[in-house]
Amino acid sequence: KQWYQRRVRGDNTALLAERQQRIAFYENFISERLQKDLDLVLQDRENFYESISKYLELKSTLTAIKDGGSKKMKSMINLGSEFYVQAKVEDTSKVFVNVGLGFHVEFTIDEALSFIDVKVDSLEKYAEQRTQKAADIKSKIKLMYQGISELLNLPEEQQS
Repeated sequence: KQWYQRRVRGDNTALLAERQQRIAFYENFISERLQKDLDLVLQDRENFYESISKYLELKSTLTAIKDGGSKKMKSMINLGSEFYVQAKVEDTSKVFVNVGLGFHVEFTIDEALSFIDVKVDSLEKYAEQRTQKAADIKSKIKLMYQGISELLNLPEEQQS
């Protein structure tokens, strides 16, 4: 109602100031809320893809161990900060796999391969949900920018 009264009085300066306030509010909302939400969702999705990659690498290694048929193996282990040591594994029939939340479970190689398939499927679903969430946020950002564009293109004597 206030904008209508100002329009009737011909107070275009107040209308322009109000329009600029709205534009600033929308731009702030985009940068402080929506863009930050989008960044978090994309980072979360990237973490899922990283986990998928690690599980697929483990699956490849376990498949090679299974197909090789050897009970012993040598490997280079990263202790951190790119510091590697050579390790000897005396029995490759069982492995420990990170199942999440810091827990590791001992599996046979076949059990581990089955677990990895289920885990990768689950992680892919979560990653897809994050992708959909990112698309939703991007559409909200686009809608907000369209609203700002419309506010910028309104004639001075017309404010909705």
